[in-house]
Amino acid sequence: MMEENKKKKNTFLKILKKIRLRHFIALGLFLTANTYAWLIYVNTVNNSVDVHVRTWKIDFTDGDTPIIDYINIAADNVYPGMSNFTNTITAFNYSEVRATAMFTILEANIMGDTFKTVEGRQEDNENVVTGDLTSDQFKTKLLNDYPFKISFTMSTSSIAAETGLATFTTSIVWPYESGNDTLDTYWGSRSYDYMSSHPNDPCIQIKVKIYITQANS
Repeated sequence: MMEENKKKKNTFLKILKKIRLRHFIALGLFLTANTYAWLIYVNTVNNSVDVHVRTWKIDFTDGDTPIIDYINIAADNVYPGMSNFTNTITAFNYSEVRATAMFTILEANIMGDTFKTVEGRQEDNENVVTGDLTSDQFKTKLLNDYPFKISFTMSTSSIAAETGLATFTTSIVWPYESGNDTLDTYWGSRSYDYMSSHPNDPCIQIKVKIYITQANS
């Protein structure tokens, strides 16, 4: 009798161990699967919120709602003989319609001199001030009134559907001798003084609005 009870007990323990083992295996698989799914989810979320400042993927998911973004261009050290500064942003059109791309300069800070264009005033619902320049006029000023040349280019205003792209480029060029000694000396001194008194601020900051819409045809 005792022998029979002992056998039953051993059989029961074996069954219990198997059940526990199965449960642990099942639990392990469950946790592994859910951990993997969580990692995939986290990775997906991180990828979706990761900001690629140099690219846009144009996809008109809200019908014909324009895509608008604001770019802050900053150049820390600006001086005669500096290496050419270039900042390029690329917009890829993955939508099924052709897109139109435009840009507008809104405001700028050039070594302490602040400017706001007519479009910048309108953007902030402010009254236009006498002497304010339009975006196009300000672009001309940046090319002609300083020994350094600041230029903006959009490679195309029409971006083809599905495979089209457009690049928006900002460049700042200041050769060691620009050809105008007076401007070189004046702005060279301004640059040195500004960097000395504002070591944590860019010498030049420019805010630009990029505006992309569906093309009419």
